[in-house]
Amino acid sequence: MQAVGPIRELWVHRALLTSLVLRDLRARYAGSSAGLVWSFASPLLQIVILTLVFSFVLDVRLHGPGEAPFAIVLAWALFPWIGFQEAIARGTTSLVESGVMIKRMAFRPGILVAQTAFAAAVQQVAALTLLTLLMPLLGLPIRPSLALCALPFVLQLSLMIGVGWILGVLHVYFRDTAQVVVAALQAWFYLTPIVYTLDTAPVALRRFLVLNPLCGIVETFRAFALGGAVPWPALAWSAIAGAVALATGARVLSRARGEIADLV
Repeated sequence: MQAVGPIRELWVHRALLTSLVLRDLRARYAGSSAGLVWSFASPLLQIVILTLVFSFVLDVRLHGPGEAPFAIVLAWALFPWIGFQEAIARGTTSLVESGVMIKRMAFRPGILVAQTAFAAAVQQVAALTLLTLLMPLLGLPIRPSLALCALPFVLQLSLMIGVGWILGVLHVYFRDTAQVVVAALQAWFYLTPIVYTLDTAPVALRRFLVLNPLCGIVETFRAFALGGAVPWPALAWSAIAGAVALATGARVLSRARGEIADLV
């Protein structure tokens, strides 16, 4: 039952969670005339740089289903990755940074960590929506299967919350956790099919790459958005990994709840 508590709290206190997410987004762009546009500027710059490097400098001719341009193939994996990266990086330090709220206002730790995941998810949805609207301008159809992107999105959100809970609690006890996570995310980026697709990776590495739960998620985003075969076995593994991470994170959070307020 320990694993049920924090998960159930997300629903019971959904109004508080929504308020925290909105406050987070407003505070992030307070005083900025461009507002949410800045959340697209950095990913778009990364797409331009990576496209120039791989398509022109390295002369990599990577196309997605239906001969989609490299930039579009890249974007459908890069935007989910950026959402995941932000959720994990901010979730790891969220409990320590919110120590005053936990001590004085008795905020539930699980909601404070989940807030970072939902805020990142909102920005990801906005970025993917903009990408979808741009596709017809590039001669790419908006496929009916695009609506099914909700499936990998939910699995990704579960993974972000679960891993965030685990790392958030770990960082309360070991303050070097954040630095380790930053280094691990750099390696995780290249182990995820973002600047390449799974079918272009060496055959010997594919069985290793699919162990990465993000592999099935980003490849499914691409398949639903651009066409092509859905990697169902990899997506099934992503679902299992997300469920395990969520249950493990909830259990870890429940067991540490009595000590968190004293340590942050």
